[in-house]
Amino acid sequence: RIGRLTSVTATVIRTTEVRPELLVASFRCHPCGLLANAIPQQFHYTRPTLCRNPRCQNRSPLKFGLEVRKSTFCDWQRLRVQENADEIPPGSTPRSIDIICRNEMVERAKAGDKCIFTGSLVVIPDG
Repeated sequence: RIGRLTSVTATVIRTTEVRPELLVASFRCHPCGLLANAIPQQFHYTRPTLCRNPRCQNRSPLKFGLEVRKSTFCDWQRLRVQENADEIPPGSTPRSIDIICRNEMVERAKAGDKCIFTGSLVVIPDG
């Protein structure tokens, strides 16, 4: 089911606060001022590794600063959900999974709510 659209019926057992997620970043090279646009961010913060200005010798990711106003963010929230007890065999322990909600789907569910979640199942690396 990984990568495919699927639906899960579960009970929300925990929610996190809503946080910003950096989707597409713009960075400014500190030595020369060149703007590096449209750098996709996926699962971790990714800075440029070298400046594209041929006259600049910057090869250090630490010498690039995030241009917040030229970057794209969205809201996200993590929900921990658990199988409904009435949908598993007697004596079984309910399984749980984390659901990531984004944009207009944040703050729509709270602990104790029974919901149907539809989305793509993905594996997110630790860290």
